[in-house]
Order: sequence, then structure tokens, then C-alpha cells
Amino acid sequence: MKKFNFGILGIIGILILVVFVSGCTSSGNNTNNQTSDGQSTQQSASSTGTPQIKVISSGPWDGAIADNSGTRSVQGSGTKTFALSQNPGAVSVNFQKDNSKDQVNNGTIIPNTSTLTVQIIDASGNIVESQSTSADAGVASVSHGF
Repeated sequence: MKKFNFGILGIIGILILVVFVSGCTSSGNNTNNQTSDGQSTQQSASSTGTPQIKVISSGPWDGAIADNSGTRSVQGSGTKTFALSQNPGAVSVNFQKDNSKDQVNNGTIIPNTSTLTVQIIDASGNIVESQSTSADAGVASVSHGF
């Protein structure tokens, strides 16, 4: 079985292409606000007054978040929430399962078929965009204009 891995540079490249095609530019100001959130997937999330990106996973992941404040790369494991600015403009998000520590059983790599979900949540706590993948090294991408 051939393993397909974009890596963080591939994700950033796709993200830049999406922002370019949408006609948006970024100011290059990067921020990295993150909090931990262990709640399961819901139809709406609690309202913080600002839009958020939520990644839900049982394993490690790499991601890129682009909005009108710039593009930032993030890494982590499990469920995390990333705050956006009050008016983030066009938001594009790409997350990929990090399979660099795949389990091996008798020399055979066991595919990571756990689910990775990415959500864009508006200031009222409503999920406005969501995508999931259970593919080995799968990518979940969403975008939304505020």
C-alpha cells in the first residue's frame, strides 16, 4: 500500500492557492491563540464571541489556518480550538493526520483510520463549515467567508 503524505509544506501550498484564487491578500501578521477543548462533536459549540477553528482527532495532526491576519502553521494531537479575530474575512483551513508514528505489526504498517474532523465555528457558536476524513494520512479542508 502506497502512503500518500502532503506534509505541512503541501498543506500551506494548497492554502496559499485557495487564498490567491479567492482574490484575498494577507497582511503577514501571524498569531497563535489556542486552547484545549475535550468536548465531542456537536451541532453547535459554546459561543466565545469570536469565530474559531476546531480540530477533533484522537491522534496527531498538522495544519494551516489562513485568514485576513495571515497564515499560521499548527501542530498538535487530540481536540484543540483556535481563536480567530472578530472579523477574520476569508478563512481557509487545511489539516492532515500525522502518520509519522504509525503502528507496525510484524513489519506491516497498520493504517490510521481514525477520524479527523475540522470545523469553522462562527461568533455565535454555530458550526458553519465542517469536513471529516478517516483515510490514512487523510486531509480535511474547509473555507468560509465572514
